Amino acid sequence: MQSNIRNVNEKKEKEIIEAVVTTTSSQQSTANNSDLEIEQVIEKIDLLSQNENPYLVSKKIEDLKSIFYIKLKEKTAEKEVIILEETPTTVQDESSEEKSKEITLHPLEIEFKTSYRKFKKIKFEYRKKRDGQEVDNLKTKQQIIADIDKLTQEDESIKKTFEHFRILQEQWKNTGHVPQTENNNLWQSYHHHVELFYDYIKLNNDLRDLDFTRNLEEKIAIYEKAEALLNEKSFNKIHNTLQELHEHWKNVGPVKRELREELWERFQNISKTLNKKRNDYFLKEKEKDQKKLIQKEEICKKIDTLTLTTIFSHKEWEEANNQCSELEKEWKDIGRLNKVENSIAWKSLRTVLNNFYDKKNAYYKQKKEEGKNILKVKIIICEKSEKLQNSTDWQVTGNQLITLQNEWKNAGFSSADQSNKIWKRFKAACDTFFNARKVHYKAMDKEKEGALKEKEELLLTLKEFKASSNSKDDIKKLKEFSNQWKKLGHIPRDKIKINDEFFDLINAKFEELGLSKKVLAEEQYKNKVSSIKGNGKAISSEKQFLRLKIDNLKKEISQYENNISFFGKNKSTEPLRKQVEEQIAKANTDIEALKQKLQILNKG
Repeated sequence: MQSNIRNVNEKKEKEIIEAVVTTTSSQQSTANNSDLEIEQVIEKIDLLSQNENPYLVSKKIEDLKSIFYIKLKEKTAEKEVIILEETPTTVQDESSEEKSKEITLHPLEIEFKTSYRKFKKIKFEYRKKRDGQEVDNLKTKQQIIADIDKLTQEDESIKKTFEHFRILQEQWKNTGHVPQTENNNLWQSYHHHVELFYDYIKLNNDLRDLDFTRNLEEKIAIYEKAEALLNEKSFNKIHNTLQELHEHWKNVGPVKRELREELWERFQNISKTLNKKRNDYFLKEKEKDQKKLIQKEEICKKIDTLTLTTIFSHKEWEEANNQCSELEKEWKDIGRLNKVENSIAWKSLRTVLNNFYDKKNAYYKQKKEEGKNILKVKIIICEKSEKLQNSTDWQVTGNQLITLQNEWKNAGFSSADQSNKIWKRFKAACDTFFNARKVHYKAMDKEKEGALKEKEELLLTLKEFKASSNSKDDIKKLKEFSNQWKKLGHIPRDKIKINDEFFDLINAKFEELGLSKKVLAEEQYKNKVSSIKGNGKAISSEKQFLRLKIDNLKKEISQYENNISFFGKNKSTEPLRKQVEEQIAKANTDIEALKQKLQILNKG
């Protein structure tokens, strides 16, 4: 049994040394592990899980856990960026949404959780086994205390009793840890019974002094080890080693009474100094962490502000997404905090980021639905254009296609892939019509050039026309000039002024005939009508003008007639009445002239 206890104790000391080494290099280990690929992180967890003492690698595995989720977030973020670059108006398609309902975890996260749970189970079984061992150790130490108590009642030689006592002391030292809750009371009980043993039994002075001297040397050595920790830079090592030294101190027997208080006070003072050094360090680190935490909270507020900002376009979302990424990077660059506050800070960051990306995804989901409706509209526009592409009604169809083009522009943006296909169809239909019209108008331009040449010759002939003594015959000839002009057809747009020149000239020729004003006005208006014949818009405008003028004259007549009713029948008002009646007569004459023009216009 003593051999088993000794082996357990040696193993425990080995574990303590390895734990100190593991703690002092944790930061460096984290830095090295950060370069691992996400799959390598899982492999390393599986490898570390094979350690005989899982508590020695627990810190490393927790660090690997943090690294895994950081890399998983980076990996999923890269995937999101790629999707956005390929289809800017879509965050995820409908199929991916259905899949997300079925599979909530990334495949790598499932693999990680399997390995992590396996380690936790191993750790639990180890702890369970160790807890059982600690209970057995408690019973063993309780029995040792009872055996020490019995020594004072045995009738043996002092030398034999003391040897027996030394064996029990050695057993106590070699017995492993007991449950933490029992440790202090158990040690006090042991220390009390040991002191009772030394005081109660009558040891011979030489044996007792020899034991006191040996205990003094051992406790001085413990003190010197504690003193050496003043130069140690790792505060975790200081803490762990000091705990072990205190445990060792408890297990060493007493020294001479006059030295006990002084020696213990020295050991306590160096312990207080070390603890203060450690506490001061962690206090400063806490202050630093508080500043970092405030900085991280401010960044989270900025991300939250981005989320609350109303965004209307893809470009604005791109800008907001870039700002969010920069803020997230700034948050990470601040550095880690202590375990508790780091967890709180990460939770806050995840919350605001989730809110931001949820809103972003909702926007693109809505845009996707809008894009579907826009696509339907564009398909209808495209189908209309395809029905018109072979039309030869150049003017009307051209206007219709221009209207459809404007409708396409105003329809909005839809999914690039499908929209591009419809756009190619729409463009092809428009190109088919406009190219055909271009060819047609080009052929017409040749005809117009010929008509222009003939009109120029006719204009020269008109200029040479001289009035004769027969006005009726001259009128007939001038009308023939107008008819010939109309029959020659259209001319190039840039030469259209020749029409005005012709009709101005023919009006001048009518004036040379010495016709009455009425006849002259009638003939000149007929020429005007001839000049706009075929121009539906000009004819419509002229009709509207004549009707409006007739209506205004009728209103004037009505007003004049109303004014006359107020005139009395006497000599003083008679001139005024006559003047108004003349105005009424003139207005009626003008109305009849306008009506005659309207008849001429209607006859064409």
